[in-house]
Amino acid sequence: MGKTFYIIDDHEMLRLGTISYIENNSEWKCLGSSDNQQKVISDLKDFSHTKKLPNIVISDLNFYGKDSGFELVKQIHELWPEQKIIVYSMFFAAGIVQNAIKNGANGYISKNASCSELLLCMEKVLSGEVFIQNELQQKLEKFNSFIDALTRREKDVMDLLLRHLTNDEIAHALDIKKRAVENYISSIYEKTGINDKAELIKRFG
Repeated sequence: MGKTFYIIDDHEMLRLGTISYIENNSEWKCLGSSDNQQKVISDLKDFSHTKKLPNIVISDLNFYGKDSGFELVKQIHELWPEQKIIVYSMFFAAGIVQNAIKNGANGYISKNASCSELLLCMEKVLSGEVFIQNELQQKLEKFNSFIDALTRREKDVMDLLLRHLTNDEIAHALDIKKRAVENYISSIYEKTGINDKAELIKRFG
């Protein structure tokens, strides 16, 4: 069948344009596309039943204005651990890249990158590498150095802060009390020298 991909993006013109560019400039063939999570999972289950999953799933992170791409990447990774996933997103912050990789992505490239870099990312991920766009890789290294002082739980809280979750939502996601979340956030600010959530998100999220 050759090299195959499946693409997820709720912007139809961008989705169709990306498919067209990839197919017209490489040996890759598109097995399908979607603009919503439910159809993605349904399609991948159908592919799985015939043992013909795409080599790579390319996914945006934001669907209809919702922060839902992380959950989708995680769900795909949990259902099909060997499925290779590339996040192709307008988000350009180190904390977002870190979240995507943590949830199961094998590659991350911004929509500001050249089309040829997307093809390079696909080839590298297909070969088994984790590929992060060079400019994003440099930001990620700085980010990881920045958060080295945090505990594991503080990192968990920070990841969710960078996804714009409220304190209540963070408490629910981590199954801890809201007061504990507030304490972790205070510790993050103290260790990093950041004053508030807005500054944290501006710098990393």
